[in-house]
Formats: sequence, structure tokens, C-alpha cells
Amino acid sequence: MSRAAFALFACVFFNTLAPAVAADIVAHRQGVLIQGTIQKGDYAKIIQFVRHPDNYGRFTRSVFLDSPGGDLAETVRIAHLLEKSYAATHVDPGARCYSACFILWMSGVSRNVSDGAALGVHRINVKVDGEPMDPASERFASIARWVEYYMAGLGTPRTILDKMNATAPASMFVISQRWLAEQRLLAALSYRRSFIDAAQAQCGPEPYAAALRDSAPMSDEDAQRWVQVVKRWIGCADDLRASSQKLDGVSIAALIQE
Repeated sequence: MSRAAFALFACVFFNTLAPAVAADIVAHRQGVLIQGTIQKGDYAKIIQFVRHPDNYGRFTRSVFLDSPGGDLAETVRIAHLLEKSYAATHVDPGARCYSACFILWMSGVSRNVSDGAALGVHRINVKVDGEPMDPASERFASIARWVEYYMAGLGTPRTILDKMNATAPASMFVISQRWLAEQRLLAALSYRRSFIDAAQAQCGPEPYAAALRDSAPMSDEDAQRWVQVVKRWIGCADDLRASSQKLDGVSIAALIQE
């Protein structure tokens, strides 16, 4: 099912426990902040924001997220724009990115979740015209399969998809950095698969994955060297991301005109 067809297929929401307050889209640091519950009309708000000459660069540089989730069809439209923009996505300390917001985070070409921030997923809760859809229905199953397919296409690991499907809509599986490290998923979630290959070809092996493969403890001196390696690698990868964005400007302009 195409994105456009899916948007017309149903009005679908990821269940959230927070009050439904429409998302704010504002300039934040060197990028843009999407904050609040994602609702119908938020994609149009983002397009209006991005059309301003001072904001296009912000949106394609960094997108900061702080949202409990919201309307899935609207989220997918925003995620499609993020995919094409080659933006980096961030969840800062004290912020949360739950439910449908996780899709926005995964749509970044590089993704960061800070200490003190929270990512979370759960099984979808489908509503049509405000009424819950029967989870045993074929229509529900079709939507659930599409959501999983779309998330897998963004690079969501099978382990996280399984956690999502196993978590009741009224609950939340919070994805901690410690859990990601234990599951050896830090590198997989930090970068888009196609991008990590290109980054490693230009910048060398991704240092987090290399450190996880080496179980030997580091001395303080080794740890300091490793931190410097990480900084250099991230700087090189971000330069590559920025140069790739310039090649995609025509695509972004076309999306904005849709």
C-alpha cells in the first residue's frame, strides 16, 4: 500500500495517554523542534514553516522531537519529508519520543537520543472516526502489517518491532540506551542503513560497533583515545550527510510543492 493510499485508508492513531494538544513546530538551536501531539494539519504547518527561507536550512539540518505520539497517517507524511531531507533527528535530555513519534525519529539519516531522554513503542491502537477498530479484524491486521513494513523500511530492527507488537496500547516499552547496548542495536538505530555503509567507506569503521565487538576493558588512556576517534568519526559522517543533502534539494523542493 502506498503512503498516499494509506493516508486515505483510515484515520489511524497510536494510542497516547497525554492530552491531545497539537504539535508546535518552532526554530530550536540550529534546527527545528516538533513538540506535542501530532494531529491532522501538522504536516501543512511544517510545510508552511519550511517554505520560509530562514527555516529550510534548519529543517534539513536537525529535527528535535518531544512528542507522546499521535495521528499515524500525518506522522507518515512528515516522516516521508524527513526521509528525503537527510536530516538528523534528536531527542534531547528531558524530552520523550513515544509511539508514532518513534517513526519520526527513525526517519532521520542519523539519530541521537541523549542521556535523560526517552524513546518508547507499543502496539498500534487503530481508530476510525474516533471509534476503536476490532483488533481481530482483517482491516486492522492489514494496517498493522503496513505499519510494521513501513517501520522496517526505515531500518527498525526486528527486536524492536517484536517489542512493539508485544506491548499493549495502554502501556509503553521504553527503549533505554543500556538496553540498546545490551541488544547490540546502538549502531543499527543511530544511522540509516544505506548511510552507515557510505559513512564507513569514507570515514572508516563505525567506532561504537567496533567497541562492542571488543569485550576487553579499556584503560583510561584507551578510553580517551576512543572518545577522540568517536568525535572525529561523527564529524566526518555529519559532513557527508550535509554534502548529501545538497544533492537532494530538488527532491525536497518537489515534496514541499506536493
